[in-house]
Amino acid sequence: MPYRRKFLKRAGYTTLSALLTMGFLQKDRQKEDGSTNAATANYLSASANVDSPLRQLAAAKGKLYGAAVSSEFLLQEKGYADLIARECSIVTPNGELKWNATEPQPGKFTFESADAIAGFCQKHNIQLHGHTLFWHMGKPDWLPYPPTLKMLERHVKGVMGHYRNSPVLKSWDIANEIIADSENETDNPTYGLRKGVKRELIRDLFLIAASVDNTKKFYLNDFGIEGATWKSDRFLKMVEYLKNNDVKIDGAGIQSHLWFSSAYGFDRQGFNSVLKRLNDLQVKPIITELDIIIDAPLPDSIKKLDQMVADSYKRYLDLCFAAGVDTVITWGITDRHTWIRHPDWMPGKTFRNNPSLWKFLRPLPFDENLQPKLARNAIAQAFQQAT
Repeated sequence: MPYRRKFLKRAGYTTLSALLTMGFLQKDRQKEDGSTNAATANYLSASANVDSPLRQLAAAKGKLYGAAVSSEFLLQEKGYADLIARECSIVTPNGELKWNATEPQPGKFTFESADAIAGFCQKHNIQLHGHTLFWHMGKPDWLPYPPTLKMLERHVKGVMGHYRNSPVLKSWDIANEIIADSENETDNPTYGLRKGVKRELIRDLFLIAASVDNTKKFYLNDFGIEGATWKSDRFLKMVEYLKNNDVKIDGAGIQSHLWFSSAYGFDRQGFNSVLKRLNDLQVKPIITELDIIIDAPLPDSIKKLDQMVADSYKRYLDLCFAAGVDTVITWGITDRHTWIRHPDWMPGKTFRNNPSLWKFLRPLPFDENLQPKLARNAIAQAFQQAT
């Protein structure tokens, strides 16, 4: 447990409790999206090719599949490392590229852990997605939020400069979670930025990044934008502002920490509108932190739970691929290391005070023994059927 606390603190995770408070998972307007039916369950059969690596299935359709990884697990767990190498064509460091890891003291940079991941990627022909240069969490204690422009410039030059010539680092989350969780947490109702953050600061951050290395793809990354919400509206306004100010922004990272339940479903229409607006702005949507929780009422067996998770993956990815999404990154690959199983981070109402229910937190494609689950089949089928 002490190690898990250390790991979570270092990685700088966001709590899932904020997601429901934000309201991005709403009562479904289309009831059929809230349940599994026979037609969509066909992908759960043996016809899904479990033997083909997900990276291979994705590549066949010009796409990438990957996962968030930990340098510590890569070094200590051979089975985990082998799984990542086999299945992933892109990875994101859990916390190794965040500010507290790369610049723990002002102007003093360290890249040992991040370089270990980069070396692993180079060895196994995997792309590296840099996460993240600017975030209100995962920062050293000395750093104010927001930082001064001088602090930002020093940090961006130090970190991006280190990886300017990297053969594997292809993209960056330039800014992460800059939109407030609700209208009560912003002093800018138009753009919804976290208190103290000015739109010009974000503009200048992207401009600084481009001045250091404009060969990489730049993303604005956030959660709670997977539907028609207050937050997604402000996120899109911020993207449009950056585009209108001639800022290099290649894509939008849609985190996709998702909850589904038979009591409520997914805002399919709202999410389609978000994807369409991003494409209209010529800002490529990608999925950066996907995992799926099934909320109460829970099914009466793990088998049914796994089927619900898998079905949710398939439905969600079908929507994404129809809108031209070409990159899917799950936040981890195995339930062994999922962040939401830690009592401090798991959903409070249903799970936190009910240890007997923790076994129903199975959000990732492989189980804790590194064996493929129905969710893995569903992701495989989604790639196979993508156009």
